[in-house]
Amino acid sequence: MLQRLCITIILSSFCLPAIAATPLERVIRLSLAESYTTAILLTGGNAVRFGFWDFDPNSFVGLEDDNLGGLEAQELRQRISTLSLPYTWSTPLGEGSNTLVLGAKASFLGQKQETQIVSSNRSAKDTIVSDVTTLTLGGELRHRANDHIGLAAGLNMHWQRYNNDTDFNTPESQALAPLTDGLLTNYTANAWQAEPHLRATWYVGGRGAEVKLISDIHYMRGRTFDTSNPAHEVQPEAWYWSNGARWRHPYLTRFLPGQNVWMQATRYDLGGDLGDSLGNHYYYEAGVGWLLDLRKANIPFVDNIGIGINLNYGSVLRGGTLILLLNEE
Repeated sequence: MLQRLCITIILSSFCLPAIAATPLERVIRLSLAESYTTAILLTGGNAVRFGFWDFDPNSFVGLEDDNLGGLEAQELRQRISTLSLPYTWSTPLGEGSNTLVLGAKASFLGQKQETQIVSSNRSAKDTIVSDVTTLTLGGELRHRANDHIGLAAGLNMHWQRYNNDTDFNTPESQALAPLTDGLLTNYTANAWQAEPHLRATWYVGGRGAEVKLISDIHYMRGRTFDTSNPAHEVQPEAWYWSNGARWRHPYLTRFLPGQNVWMQATRYDLGGDLGDSLGNHYYYEAGVGWLLDLRKANIPFVDNIGIGINLNYGSVLRGGTLILLLNEE
């Protein structure tokens, strides 16, 4: 309760004069705001990864832990598709303790669902396709304080386009279509968001450490623009804080040059418009990846590529997936 009150006070200090909204408009605004912020979280590259094969870890380890996986969560993950194409440029500043990193990314988050919007005796189902396309430009200043401590501060600017495409395939839902089209269904809405972030890294063992402890906090704030419906006038706001450990060691280079393995475990705490979108205010992730360094191959915009396994514990996206990695740091 107190956290919601604080978020409301912060939000009100930035908002334009409030526009009177019906209960339906408030529900639409909340859903749209969650779509924008969730798209950034799920395509951020360091939060939730999706892949090309989803599975329930319980079936492999002999557990029945609902927070680790389940049929419902697996079906939800299979309805979601993501694409993220990131690229970064870095250059040292000064004597080498500072580095400037500039980045650009195009990403896509989509979900397709076949259901009956209104119960019908017909066997046909309605199709709901919703997606968010995001274009991102950003920069980050990294400072190596000493052998053990690294600090970073950055800002990403996002342009986002939400799109809903709904096909009404039963007589009952078709009767509803004139009331929802352009409001709940079959519409697009553009938005921008700013995402400042801070990160602190502790290098266990010093400069050449194989283990890093990482604390990373992100804040998102934006608004829609060029909207023709008051229900789509949204000012999304959210934050997430990750704390985890990462182990990385290029021992494979002894046998296969240019290859690397990493393992990571992280807790994520969520707030604002992300507080309810994943079904919990926090969750855990763990993963392992195998990377192939391609910088010497001179492939444009590709530094590395790899494959890995990612596990999510405690959110609606709980479960495991086999993932593809691109330009992983």
